Amino acid sequence: MRIPRVALWLFGLYLLVYVGFMALSAFAPGVMAATPLAGLPVSLLYGLLLIALAFLLAALYLRVAR
Repeated sequence: MRIPRVALWLFGLYLLVYVGFMALSAFAPGVMAATPLAGLPVSLLYGLLLIALAFLLAALYLRVAR
């Protein structure tokens, strides 16, 4: 029973971060267009964060599931 609960928490965390991305895209496009780091837009950095977070959460899940 522990593993499904962990999976739901990890999914919830990812969903929260993803909804934040979608909300910023829809309601604050100016924020997403800002270039805070080496001329890269926030949208790109946030997208890369989502990809990295997916791998990190998958690794965490595999560690817990063993």
